[in-house]
Amino acid sequence: MSERICSTHGLVLRAVRYGEHQVIVDVFTEFAGTVSFIVRQSLSGRKGARASVWQPLTLVEVVWEPRVRSSLQHPRELTLWHAWHSLHFTPYKTAMSLFLGEFLSYALREEQTNEPLFEYMVHALSWFDESSAHYSNFHVVFLLHLTRFLGFLPNVEDWEEGCYFDLEAATFTRACPSHVHYLNPEEASLVPKFLRMNYRSMQAVGLNGAMRRRALEIVMDFYRLHIPGFPELKSLEILGEVVKG
Repeated sequence: MSERICSTHGLVLRAVRYGEHQVIVDVFTEFAGTVSFIVRQSLSGRKGARASVWQPLTLVEVVWEPRVRSSLQHPRELTLWHAWHSLHFTPYKTAMSLFLGEFLSYALREEQTNEPLFEYMVHALSWFDESSAHYSNFHVVFLLHLTRFLGFLPNVEDWEEGCYFDLEAATFTRACPSHVHYLNPEEASLVPKFLRMNYRSMQAVGLNGAMRRRALEIVMDFYRLHIPGFPELKSLEILGEVVKG
């Protein structure tokens, strides 16, 4: 008996070459969560899928017949849904897209259908793509707000001056935690600031390069504590080379 045909929009997370002419593409889809597709690469564009379609964070439309017993799906169609204006065409944004794509491929690898999460990412990335300035804090704000959809959003209402932030429990506390995974009051005070701002207001938090790298380090540690097996990211080094300020 034939399976139903699925058709949905999706966000490409990463692509890994498989043999000489195929690529495994991880896509976070609007209606089916994260799905891995195996596609034939085409240089001419007349067969298979163009390589530009599976760049990290590309918005695609995909049609496939689900195979329940297979971890790799074969798309009938994998085409561009919406073209970014700058995301893949400036060094900073290209490096950021590589980093975020790799980050999300691990953060969302077990994620099931989550339409609000998909809408959040498309909206946020659209803002990033259209912005010409004041976006240096984007990745920190984006990843902190992402925790709302993954189930470990810190409760900023519990924050008071002088509180520590317990990274394991994702809560603020007056007493210093008995383990090593916490932020001192000075760094803890940045958490509610970032979570209360949007992308337009985030420039109000003036971070130099060193502070921004520390903020990202904290975010990475936070995710590793709440997502089992979250690895070191290869793209982080590339991002560090491009982002100097």
